[in-house]
Amino acid sequence: MRVWLGCLVLCCCSALAGYAQTAPQGVLSGTVVDPSDAAIPQAVVELQGQEPQRMVTDAHGQFRVRLSEGAYALRVEAQGFRAYSRTGIKIAAGHATALTIKLEIATANEEVNVPIDSGLSTDADSNKSAIVFKGDKLDTLSDDPAMMQQQLQAVAGTDPSNPPQIYVDGFSNGAIPPKDSIREIRINQNPFSAQYDQFGMGRIEVFTKPGSDKLHGSFAGNFGNNVLNARNPYVRQTPPYTNSYETGDVDGPLGKKSSFFFSGQYSGLSENAIVNATTLDSGLNQVKVSESVPNQRIWQSYSLRLDRQVGAKDTLTGRYTFEDTTEPNLGVGLLVLPSEGAANALLVQTLQLTESHIFNAHVVLDQGLQYIRTRQRESPASRLPSIVVQGAFSGGGSPTQSLDDNLDQLELQEYFSISEGKHFIRTGVRYRANRDANTATASSNGQYIFPDIETYQRARMDVQAGLTGPEIAAKGDGPTQFSISAGRFNASIYTGDVGVYAEDEWKATQNLTLNYGLRLESQSAVPDHLDVAPRLGLAYAVKPGKRKAPVAVLRAGFGMFYHRFASSDLLTTVRQNGVTERVYYVPDPQFYAGDTSLPDVSQLAATQPTVYRLAPNLRSPISAQGLLGLDHSFGKYGSISANLFLRKVTHQWTSLNVNAPLPGTEVRPMGGDQNVYQYSSDGVITSHLVGVNGTVNAGKRLTAWAFAGAGHVQADAFGQESFPTDSYDLKKDMGPYPGFAPRVFFWGADAHPGWDTEINLFMGARAHSYFNITTGQDNNGDSIYNDRPAFATDLTRSSVVRTKYGNFDTDPIQGQTIIPMNYGDAPGMVFLSMRAFKNFHFGPREAAPKPPPGAKAPAGGKVPPAQGRYRLQVGIWADNVLNHVNPGPPIGVLTSPEFGKSISLGGFTENTAANRALTLHAAFFF
Repeated sequence: MRVWLGCLVLCCCSALAGYAQTAPQGVLSGTVVDPSDAAIPQAVVELQGQEPQRMVTDAHGQFRVRLSEGAYALRVEAQGFRAYSRTGIKIAAGHATALTIKLEIATANEEVNVPIDSGLSTDADSNKSAIVFKGDKLDTLSDDPAMMQQQLQAVAGTDPSNPPQIYVDGFSNGAIPPKDSIREIRINQNPFSAQYDQFGMGRIEVFTKPGSDKLHGSFAGNFGNNVLNARNPYVRQTPPYTNSYETGDVDGPLGKKSSFFFSGQYSGLSENAIVNATTLDSGLNQVKVSESVPNQRIWQSYSLRLDRQVGAKDTLTGRYTFEDTTEPNLGVGLLVLPSEGAANALLVQTLQLTESHIFNAHVVLDQGLQYIRTRQRESPASRLPSIVVQGAFSGGGSPTQSLDDNLDQLELQEYFSISEGKHFIRTGVRYRANRDANTATASSNGQYIFPDIETYQRARMDVQAGLTGPEIAAKGDGPTQFSISAGRFNASIYTGDVGVYAEDEWKATQNLTLNYGLRLESQSAVPDHLDVAPRLGLAYAVKPGKRKAPVAVLRAGFGMFYHRFASSDLLTTVRQNGVTERVYYVPDPQFYAGDTSLPDVSQLAATQPTVYRLAPNLRSPISAQGLLGLDHSFGKYGSISANLFLRKVTHQWTSLNVNAPLPGTEVRPMGGDQNVYQYSSDGVITSHLVGVNGTVNAGKRLTAWAFAGAGHVQADAFGQESFPTDSYDLKKDMGPYPGFAPRVFFWGADAHPGWDTEINLFMGARAHSYFNITTGQDNNGDSIYNDRPAFATDLTRSSVVRTKYGNFDTDPIQGQTIIPMNYGDAPGMVFLSMRAFKNFHFGPREAAPKPPPGAKAPAGGKVPPAQGRYRLQVGIWADNVLNHVNPGPPIGVLTSPEFGKSISLGGFTENTAANRALTLHAAFFF
């Protein structure tokens, strides 16, 4: 603690020194906004005069610069807006001048050639490693919100141990809204800001559209059919299906100071869950099942946003979203048979209220409130016992059974920003509260686990022959584990977390900007109550001469980051405490007499129930994150950024069975036969990543962006719901993180070849990743089926399995070496999507726009007329246009008939019934 306090004192002293050394110059600051007064980030600001300057506005549309005394000319440009020019701006020593610059939207026929990421700046929000999707660039992403979220998460975070976070209009726990309501998406901006609870690389910020000063709207319909698509190669026959997606929006003014934006979407997606399993037919013969199970997912969403300007200093915004999703066969697919499906209904309502108050040109207060009300209902297709045959199939009734969940999430924010001289100070507080109450009857139907299909086949034959449960168990043909829950199934939990921060962005010199801050976090209902997170970043502009523009910006930073414990897992500790709800695990049960047989729970009284609890010394994972980077700009033609990321996580969460049998024995340290599951924080993660991304602006015809990354992530713990192989030695599981691809590449392009057409491309490619290889048995008696085999030393043993990955022994003996964690290589991925549109304009033409002040007159001295007010758009979408087969993760259970094989599609796809999907599109705009 003393180290962090020392760092804070040093930061404060640096800030005071900065104030004391400020030269007697003048300050020019400004805020660039659109016609609805929404901030315009990344607008290019140029000043001509005694001390020429070029910069871009930050995430709040603001800029500030210290200038020598004199007169200056100002020009502001932003993509999609008319340029703004002003001369005769007087800068006086010791005085501050504040401007509010409102840019007008350019008409369709005006040439606006301002790259989004143009120029170089040492501002914390102007890192070139950020990717911004707005305007036509948004069209490179899928129109389906679920698939768009997959694309954004892949681009934002290549490290699955630190998954990206989504923020909608500044609030956490958000879901990607429909594209028609999105104004802009920013990824990976200002990575070390103390305002953020997580590392900014991997932060997805979505900003919705406000209303405009004129009535506008659009309606679009999208239609797909199995006739247009290439079939899924992992299913023998796909039933006919259709997919539809309709969307509409309308926005406009409500009086002189208010506006609205309303949007609605409806999606009917035939997901057709693909089942590829090995089971038994009526004659008890092993058969492979390959079928497509209809699962028509219906999703509808409606959103209303209202904006109100109150006086000259206050802006109020309110947004309400209603989302409803239904699925008839949730959970079905791969090895899960249709009998384990469940009907699911999910209703999410979100209310957001924000208020921005400008005290003066230097001080702004932003306040916000978000309330998310989530209601989920699940009902199983069958209430029979669940049957799990490792690596072959899961059948019987759904293990989740009935669910009635009520989740309420509240978020309050209050943020100050203060601009003073060379300093830009931010401070604020965020409080989040979660209340989760549900009735969940998971495992109340019981579950039998068999190690392989052969054992299950023999057990069924024994039942058919009339053998009793003890006789089946004596032959070694029975299940290896049975579990069931009983008691009271309703429970509730309340938890809250608070974060307080302060940071300063100090323009130490014309070439150097320092960012330093401190964040304090705390969460209730967990033992860890105070997390201290210092942050430090710097950016240095490399200039060839005193008055030259910078040729590169060097960036470096370091910060501490923490994760919050999920309320759903806290709810598990309340429910499964051994009293409220009792969960029994019975190894090698003696009572199996068929798939529908169940013991009387009272007969299990001698078996101690399994309990879940928090470790008394549970800590929040501490992520120490470092960054070294270099940004270079090619002016209006684009930019490139290269970055090295170093990260180490200590106190990584995991689950342990702290009363598991001691290694090599049947002795439990707490005695008895009870499993004591404990959420602990004993794991470690290390990662080294290199990322290069760039943008290209080839005039108004073509813009493109790309990201390439390479690295390595190792861990010995994989999340709070993941159990290690050995609860007494996590180091045995140190290995590559599952799902991490050591090399990735993403690319997008927006082309305007002419004739009012547009073509958008999005490409994603990943090298191989990793998957775990397991025995299909509980070798160490801890009730967890994740044990790994050993490298075989005696190939004559019946427990040896020969594979393309090596020869493995599923029943390891002394002297053998257990194979490493995630030893198998999973296939890579190549995915290309395309959107192609043609626009037709008609209707009355608007008056020809006048050239903005300072703009060059068009050739011939005439301004071309505006296009028609109405626009009809027709086009086609193609997902996986190359029809490249991207296999999903292989089956890792050695006893599975499909071991080492992929039985499903991977990559970006929401339509599991098709490998390549085509969608016809038509839209009308007014």
